[in-house]
Amino acid sequence: MAKFDKVVNVVRENFVPEFQAQKYDEAPWAELTKPVNQAKGVLISTGGVYLSGTTPFTDHYGLGDPSYREIPLGTANDKLQHYHEHYDHTNANEDVNCIFPLERLSEMVEEEEIGSLSDYHYSFMGYIPIPHPLITRTAPDVANKLKLQDVDFAFIAPG
Repeated sequence: MAKFDKVVNVVRENFVPEFQAQKYDEAPWAELTKPVNQAKGVLISTGGVYLSGTTPFTDHYGLGDPSYREIPLGTANDKLQHYHEHYDHTNANEDVNCIFPLERLSEMVEEEEIGSLSDYHYSFMGYIPIPHPLITRTAPDVANKLKLQDVDFAFIAPG
C-alpha cells in the first residue's frame, strides 16, 4: 500500500492535484465459454481514437475526458483520427493499428482465428484522473452496448 500511496502523491504533487486513484483488491473476471474461433470480440482502446469529422476528445484543462467514441466495424484507417496529450503519437501517426488494431483483428476473423467481431468498437481517452464519471456512467453504458451485441470477449489496446 505504501508504494501505491507514493505514486498517488507524486501524481497529485506534479500533475493533477485532483487525481483520484482507484484501487481494487479483485478484478471482475468472466471465463470465455467457447473457443476464440467461435467467439465474438470487440476492440476497446484508450488511445483517443475517433472518426474523422466527429468531435475529438478533449483534455478539459488536465482533467481528462471520460467519454467514448463508437467506431463501426469496417471503418477505413484513413477515416480515423486520434487525440490524446499523454502519449507519444509517433508510431500511431504512422499506423493507427498501434493503438486501434481493428484491421489486425479483422484479418484474424478472415483467418478464422476469431469467430467474429461486433458491429461497433470503442475508444476512450485513457487519461482520466477523475474517474467517477467513467465508473458511474460511461463504462456501464459501453458494457450494456456490449451485452446487446452479444460480445464474448474484449481486446484492450492501450494508448
